[in-house]
Amino acid sequence: MVKSQAGLSMIELMVTIAVMMLLAMAVAPFSVAWGNQAAVRQTQSLLNQAMSQLKSTALRNPSAASATAAAVLISIPGKLCVREGLPGALDCSAFNWSAVPPAAIQLNAAASQCIALDSAGMSLSATVGGVACGTVMSFSISKGSESSNGTLN
Repeated sequence: MVKSQAGLSMIELMVTIAVMMLLAMAVAPFSVAWGNQAAVRQTQSLLNQAMSQLKSTALRNPSAASATAAAVLISIPGKLCVREGLPGALDCSAFNWSAVPPAAIQLNAAASQCIALDSAGMSLSATVGGVACGTVMSFSISKGSESSNGTLN
């Protein structure tokens, strides 16, 4: 009487693992691009939220600014924040709203930039920590090979 054994042979197991590895290698570039694309979209959403917070803070005008900025949006590498009034430095140490974007942002073609609004919600020329705040609200967001450009409203 011959005993039969159930199961996989070593060669069948090795072939299955090799096929799975080939499929994983084929899918990896697509998953990286998908992750970068999601990071760019999420950063654009955060930038739109920041702009809404900026307008809201400027219109509320909590610091009662009349001749200067009522609120400022600050974009520095790895951080977005909205501050009331006109800060002395381009940092996010004291803020009303902040976020950590997953992709790199350039406002008005600069990695560190600000946008200042007056109490009527209109952009105005201001200087924060030696950096002239932009009055044109163009942005560029990038991560890996994915990017997005536009203008903030």
